[in-house]
Amino acid sequence: MKKHKTTLKFLLGFLLFTSIFPIFAQTPEWSEAKRKKGIQILTRPVPGSNIEEFLGRTEVDASLSQVVALLVDPQSCKTLYHQCKELTVLSGNEKKSSVYLRNGAPWPVNDRDVIMDRSFEQNEKTLTTTMKMKRLDSNAKASPSGVTRMPEFEGYWKLIPLANGKVKIEYQAHFEPGGSVPQSVINMVLTDTPYESLLNLKSLVEQGKHKEAKYDWIKELTNNPTK
Repeated sequence: MKKHKTTLKFLLGFLLFTSIFPIFAQTPEWSEAKRKKGIQILTRPVPGSNIEEFLGRTEVDASLSQVVALLVDPQSCKTLYHQCKELTVLSGNEKKSSVYLRNGAPWPVNDRDVIMDRSFEQNEKTLTTTMKMKRLDSNAKASPSGVTRMPEFEGYWKLIPLANGKVKIEYQAHFEPGGSVPQSVINMVLTDTPYESLLNLKSLVEQGKHKEAKYDWIKELTNNPTK
């Protein structure tokens, strides 16, 4: 009887392990798509989607507040975000808001737009500051004629303060464009969007844009010389 109980426990344990293990085994790996001018772009498949996820990385000599100010400035639509045609804050404040975003697309593909929730949080210990973005099911602003609303959009900007005074930046996102979009355009967007946006960000930081920005809800590293 004891032998049967031991066998049963082994079988139950094995079945539990094999049911959980595929979840980890199926996690897609990142592949480098581009590395240039201090910017690295990675992509990876997303289960259940034909569109890959992108991740861009770089470092800048800036304070956390300066980068946040650049990210939330409505004027950054055309100076920072790649192919951005409109960035409008519909409600809320700089820390948490509802935002309308419209991106251009090469002819004959329609422009895309989305209404999203945009919020910030900061880790109390590491001071890592994250701007989260997620599509809202909202009609607060209608899509203009000839513009397709994206059915899915989610991503973040992660700002990691470093001891040398720099800020490591990660820009990661996944979207479903909706409608019909050639694969060649999708591939271009996956690399150009994070690369050009990070390149623009580095340029704006070098120009000193929003260098004096301060937020009472953001704590800077005390040894950050750009604070």
